[in-house]
Amino acid sequence: MTDLSRRAALRLAAAGSLAGLATPALAQDWTPPGPVRLINPFAPGGSPDILARAMAPHMQGFLGQPMVVENRPGAGAAVGTRSVARAAADGTTVLLAPISSVIAPFMMREPGYELGEFKALTWLATTPFVLVVRSGRWADVGEFDRHLKANPGRLSGATGGSGTPHQLAAELYRGASGGDFTLVGYRGTAPALTDLRAGVVDFMFADMPAALGQIRQGGLQALAVCTPSRVPALPDVPTMAETVAPGFEANSWVMWWVPAATPDPVARRLSAAALHGLAQPDVRTRAAEVGFLLHGTDMAGAEAHKRSETEKWGTLIRARGLRFEEG
Repeated sequence: MTDLSRRAALRLAAAGSLAGLATPALAQDWTPPGPVRLINPFAPGGSPDILARAMAPHMQGFLGQPMVVENRPGAGAAVGTRSVARAAADGTTVLLAPISSVIAPFMMREPGYELGEFKALTWLATTPFVLVVRSGRWADVGEFDRHLKANPGRLSGATGGSGTPHQLAAELYRGASGGDFTLVGYRGTAPALTDLRAGVVDFMFADMPAALGQIRQGGLQALAVCTPSRVPALPDVPTMAETVAPGFEANSWVMWWVPAATPDPVARRLSAAALHGLAQPDVRTRAAEVGFLLHGTDMAGAEAHKRSETEKWGTLIRARGLRFEEG
């Protein structure tokens, strides 16, 4: 058994002993013993940050304690994620878990955590991905797809860096299309989109909150979205699935995770706080403005989504032999 596995087992055992002390009233009446830290494993301004900061004022009123968004970026989200795995399981530390938290254990030699060390509270939202190119380059996604296949190795795609969902979306498309292209990793989405507009690279599977403004301004052209159905923010843009890649789906998401040893009644109270925040009109308006698709699942739905995404991306990463590259 690895050190991580031992730690996970000890924490799960502790959860059992703590849960035995909990009463049904705790799920409704529990108040955090101090401020709740929402750990975002990315820098400020990204998708999890936008949603968390909109929700925080409503959640702190619900729980009776301040909600503090704390950014802990680094190593493809592994730095912030493992900090929550090592935190006290007392309900005062929550991970704003992005898809990258699932990706890292498959791509990194020593991510510093295992996925079994977390309990999923709710699946808050999907961040739709959109295939974007420089405006006017291709008429539609079909023309782009045909050009890529007719010119193997000639096109380049941008990603936000190694181990990012942009990279995995492009690899998923590589398998679906049978096309050949080069991927260029950047230090984040913003510089990647800048080079895309300048013609340095040819395409990108970008998260919609980052790209939507430039799409609306005309600097970028949205060829297709990567959701199963069209999205309200771009109603005239077709899906990859309905055009060039049947069954294609590649998006990011935001979930709430806590250490696995967190007692279930405490976890349920935190989940209820998240759902309360997500239901507020100003939060829903802000989410629609930047292109989020809101879910707000219960804990069972969140665990099911965590498992399915782990299987999907773990399978792809192993099949491609992908590894996290520093720098």
